[in-house]
Amino acid sequence: MFDLDNTLFDHEASTREGLGAFVRSLGLELTPGLQQRWIEIEQACYDRFLSGELSFQEQRRKRLRQFLLEAGQPHGGGETGHDKLFAVYLRSYENAWTAFPDAAPTLQRLRDLGMRVGIITNGNHEQQSMKITSIGLEPLVDVLFSSEQMGHAKPDKSAFLQPCHSLELPPSQVLYVGDNFRVDIEGARAATRCSHSSSGKYRSKTSRTISPWLRRVAIARAPTRSRNSSGRRTERGRPSGTVALIYSL
Repeated sequence: MFDLDNTLFDHEASTREGLGAFVRSLGLELTPGLQQRWIEIEQACYDRFLSGELSFQEQRRKRLRQFLLEAGQPHGGGETGHDKLFAVYLRSYENAWTAFPDAAPTLQRLRDLGMRVGIITNGNHEQQSMKITSIGLEPLVDVLFSSEQMGHAKPDKSAFLQPCHSLELPPSQVLYVGDNFRVDIEGARAATRCSHSSSGKYRSKTSRTISPWLRRVAIARAPTRSRNSSGRRTERGRPSGTVALIYSL
């Protein structure tokens, strides 16, 4: 199981490129400060959507309204005007959608090992489905679980346990990979009592890559020796997904 945004899908790079094009269309320059404020406003408003305080469209309007105000470009077009303007940003963002370079090879390798691949996301189900298709991962993903679909958002442990139940797998047979310590790592830890934070912003001076974990997955699925009824040693493969690690990119 994987998170999507900033794990398989490069949300930060896509946002940076899409926001840059959008800001330039307004006659502005995208400064590091403005970019950081967009990220902060986006997260704050999206958290309010996940809590049920705002609808998906309302959080879009609110974050655009606040960003324009801070950028010195207040927009008085009302909800319709904000929706049209957000659509301009959305087109730029969608045109910039990209996967991390190791995403497809990693998923393909896992499938070659006989594993099923799923995604657990707090994103809007329709948009996340579009992302998976756009960045070329759809043939490599068996199932998508969204908070919108499940009625539970990460870090709620139900958001991790429900997919396991749907796949008829105990959590101990599921590997989950995510990037956000609070949402992914602590959430999965609460659900499974097993976690591992390995790299990215939560461990300094390490590269953002999934690839090293393939070796550990391969080891976990390597044949193990046992004795048959005659006492001879035989080899048997371990069941799919026997690694129970939570990995923070």
